[in-house]
Amino acid sequence: MVLDTGTKDGSELINCVVSHPSEPISITAHENRTIRYLDNKTGKLIHSMVAHLDAVTCLTTDPKGTYLISGSHDCSVRLWMLDNRTCVQEITAHRKKHDEAIHDVAFHPSQPFIASAGADALAKVFV
Repeated sequence: MVLDTGTKDGSELINCVVSHPSEPISITAHENRTIRYLDNKTGKLIHSMVAHLDAVTCLTTDPKGTYLISGSHDCSVRLWMLDNRTCVQEITAHRKKHDEAIHDVAFHPSQPFIASAGADALAKVFV
C-alpha cells in the first residue's frame, strides 16, 4: 500500500503511521490536525477526523488494539477508543517550545501507563 495525500502544499503531510495490532488497518497522523484510518488491503480511506487543534505528530495503539493515543503540537495527548473512534480522555501534557510540543507517545506493554515526550525536554508518565 502506498500512502499518497495528493497535495503539493504540505497541508496533509503524514507525520506518523501505525498499524492496528490485530486488524488490517493503518492509522495516520497528519499536519492538518487529522487522524485517518485506512484499509491495508485496498488502501481506501475508512474514516477521517479532525483530532487536535494543531498538527498531530505521533500515534500508538495499545497491545490489545483497544485504544489509540495521539500527541499534537497543541500540547495535548488524547486517548481514543479504536472501535468507535471517540476521545475518552485529553491531557494537557507539555509546553510549547519553538512551535512544537509533543514528539512521541507510548503505552506500557503490560501496565495501564501511558507516556509522552515533548519539545520541552520532558518525558511524562501517566497512570
